[in-house]
Amino acid sequence: MRATSENNSSNASVETVAGNTSPAAFRAGGIAVVIAGLGGLTWFALELLPPVLGFDDTDNPAVSLDYLRQYPQFYPLAGVVLFTMAIAFVVASFAVSDALAPRTSSITRRSLSALGLISAAFLFMHGVLRASVGPLLYIDGMNSRWGESVYLTIQMLGTHGFAQASLLTLCVWAVGISVAGARSHVLPIWLCVLGIVTGLRIVMLIAGPLLTATSIDLPEVVWLSSVALIPLGMLWWLGLGVVLLVKSRHNREQGPVNSAMT
Repeated sequence: MRATSENNSSNASVETVAGNTSPAAFRAGGIAVVIAGLGGLTWFALELLPPVLGFDDTDNPAVSLDYLRQYPQFYPLAGVVLFTMAIAFVVASFAVSDALAPRTSSITRRSLSALGLISAAFLFMHGVLRASVGPLLYIDGMNSRWGESVYLTIQMLGTHGFAQASLLTLCVWAVGISVAGARSHVLPIWLCVLGIVTGLRIVMLIAGPLLTATSIDLPEVVWLSSVALIPLGMLWWLGLGVVLLVKSRHNREQGPVNSAMT
């Protein structure tokens, strides 16, 4: 009977912690993740604009600079989107930590929060580079070769540097949240499975350079699958946001009930 009493006390304490989590925090986190998901899909769409507008060979700096001369507004717009995503992920990283708090260790939650903050920093820096189209076009106006050099620098440091780093850390963040959410039963299983699936991009990002170093050519379908996992991950962010919003409403409704019972 004593063991049963202790077990009931332990369960009650877990429920108390969950109930004491501010619904406003869940609501803010849910809204933040939804904003990040919508922002991510917008960013992905902006990255696809050059081929849609007839600039197919974007690996050629001359072609990309011609695109920026004709459509200089899209890079700064992408920068604003990336800034917004970075701020949203700062809020989301702490909100998710609160959501996992009742049944997940503090070191796990802190590690996941750190990953979210690191990814936000990478997104912010990529946004800074995307917003620098003005100086880029100014340098290009003085000397086209200088412009191409600056563009290649921004391309390597931004698209292949900060952007890839942010997506990689966000994949690890999603997998970590999915595993912790599944083990603690805090998140629905469908969301956890989808999060682990999006984490396959981690394997592709690691395996790609290793296979290239060993002179093994990757099938094009592998590259296409890796790209397709990017918007899938952004859809996972939207799903996580919806779950947090539902939890905020549930906690808000449970609050008056618990107060009445006490």
